[in-house]
Amino acid sequence: MSSSLESVESPEAQGRVRQVWFLRFRFALASVGLAVVVVADFLAGWTLPVWTLVSLFGLSLLSNVLLYLYAQSGARMTDALIFLAIGFDLLILTLALGLSGGASNPFSSVYLIYIPIGALLLSQRFTWILVVLAVGAYTFLFWPDLDSGHAGHQSMQTHLVGMWVAFIVVGPVVAYAVSRLRAAVESAEEALMETRARQERAEKLAALATLSAGAAHELSTPLGTIAIAAKELEQNQDDPRVTEDARLIQQEIQRCSGILSQLAVDVGTGIGEAVQSVRVSDLIEATAGEFPPVQILADEAVLARRVEVPRRLMLQALHGIMKNARQASTPDDEIQIRATDRPGSDLLALEIRDQGSGMSEHVLRHVGEPFFTQKPTGEGMGLGVFFARSVVEQMNGRIEFESRDGKGTRVHIGLPWSSQK
Repeated sequence: MSSSLESVESPEAQGRVRQVWFLRFRFALASVGLAVVVVADFLAGWTLPVWTLVSLFGLSLLSNVLLYLYAQSGARMTDALIFLAIGFDLLILTLALGLSGGASNPFSSVYLIYIPIGALLLSQRFTWILVVLAVGAYTFLFWPDLDSGHAGHQSMQTHLVGMWVAFIVVGPVVAYAVSRLRAAVESAEEALMETRARQERAEKLAALATLSAGAAHELSTPLGTIAIAAKELEQNQDDPRVTEDARLIQQEIQRCSGILSQLAVDVGTGIGEAVQSVRVSDLIEATAGEFPPVQILADEAVLARRVEVPRRLMLQALHGIMKNARQASTPDDEIQIRATDRPGSDLLALEIRDQGSGMSEHVLRHVGEPFFTQKPTGEGMGLGVFFARSVVEQMNGRIEFESRDGKGTRVHIGLPWSSQK
């Protein structure tokens, strides 16, 4: 079953795209700098230390080639490495400007290009360090240029001071704005990924419900016919081997019927059940009563409140979670159900905790996928958690799993409160 929605790129893929984009950006800036030096010397007739400047921009290009080879090897460019690359570029730019006019060089505004680039690629800590470096580098050029002979004119000095003040103001503002914009975009991407994942799970759940109902309907008649024939064969045969085979056929038919029944239970036959206001105590008591011993930890005020859920489906979802908790524990282990009302939250915080063997990180990553299970054959189909997640998320709730090997498992469920008292 595949979703009609396009998959969103993973964070790893997005990181690789940003790496390629950053390398292209550095290559373009170094190439433009090199071209400006050549054009200024041969066409504009400016007196510049051409070979020194060419060597500086050549070093920038060489460093970019080394970074490209590093990225091509499959290694990930960390924030620290990107910061060092941008810092190296700032050093090259500062030396080049220092040799070609200082702060009065119109290309000193290139400093401002590195700030939004850093804000797009780096963490906030590295971004603000980069802003400080850029401001410091520009200031390093500004003060000597202010005291130089060609800046002696009052209007030129005023212009230079204005450029310096503008840089100090604009640099941090640009960094802040781009950082906030980046955070907003990343938050929107995460929300989109979660929405798409929820929709895909809902589609899978609907497809599984249709499949289970269709399979049960189509197979009930032939399985019943085979069962009758096997029963008659068992009663009318004197050959012990034939009788034993007939019994085996009946056992396997019962097993098939059990699988179909379990599939219907796990997936749920009432996906369209209406939402209603249900008391928290009713949900917990009905769930806990099936899997003793259970310890309930909740204030009376919380137990007396209500949540907006489809009652039967929610009980079925909690039944699947509790069943897993009980199967992971010994018969004498106590399962804990904790219900709390967190201040400022519009969700009931429900926690189910077992004392079982827990799950590894690999297993935890796959929990909730349909048909993923570690139970022995015949004890589960890997649909209980998938169904529980689908039901909770359809109610705009949340469900999360916390587990470590040998430390048991905690299932955190958030259910929307009801406005009804």
